[in-house]
Amino acid sequence: MKKNIIYNLLGLFVLLFAFTACEFETAEQDPSDIISPNNNPTVTVTSNNASGTVDEGETVVYTITFDKPIERAVTFTPTIVSGTNDHDFELDAVTLAPYTTSVQLPIAILEDYEIEGQENLSIQIEISSIAEKNLVHPDTAFAPIDLTINDFVDDNKLVINFSWAEDIDFDILVFSDTDTYPATLWGTGGATGANPEIDTSIWLDDPAGDYYVCILDWWEGINFDYTFDLAFPDGSVQTITGTFDGTNYPYTSFTGPSSWGSPSAYKVLKVVVNGTNFVVTKL
Repeated sequence: MKKNIIYNLLGLFVLLFAFTACEFETAEQDPSDIISPNNNPTVTVTSNNASGTVDEGETVVYTITFDKPIERAVTFTPTIVSGTNDHDFELDAVTLAPYTTSVQLPIAILEDYEIEGQENLSIQIEISSIAEKNLVHPDTAFAPIDLTINDFVDDNKLVINFSWAEDIDFDILVFSDTDTYPATLWGTGGATGANPEIDTSIWLDDPAGDYYVCILDWWEGINFDYTFDLAFPDGSVQTITGTFDGTNYPYTSFTGPSSWGSPSAYKVLKVVVNGTNFVVTKL
């Protein structure tokens, strides 16, 4: 019995000695460095358009740059904060590939013939993934991209926008009355179900002479207020307003297409083409 107690005590002493030696050895070792997020790459965004003003039909390119490469991919997502309707532009998320330091983010401003005046577009770049946010410097913040968008300017066409407030469909047709094309149906682009109706059938290099913008009235006896916005090749815009009298029809008229039932098209605007510019007057 006495011998067993002695052996147990010796075992306890050996165990305590080993534990103390281990603690001493651990205390002598240097701790590993803590990885700081401040060592992650900083991010900058630059543009090929310093003014922030862009015309419809142009593309602005933004370059997202890291100050050093990393071994992981990072995706940058542009979102619309405020501004124009989504049919006016194209933009998509872009991904900076591993071991690279830059990626381009193009913003394409789509052209159309709708006369809207200057519009503003504000875009915010974000890193949506929380895991990817932790790959860049913690102070990373993206200023909004603010763009001023000008209407598309066609250097050869008269752009006609015809609009009204009533919830009724109206159309416009364009007729020529030149020596080359007397009393000829010239354009039907403004006869759709849209509001505004848009026509671009009158060009600077068309035969010189008179052209007429006519309201095609499908609703007899209706009076309504209308607006014509006219964009010229030099970038200027003319606005003409009036009230269409669908009761007395105090207008000269043409007969519309026979395939449409030969409706009456009433002259409202006169456009004189001389090869150099357009002169538009209200009739």
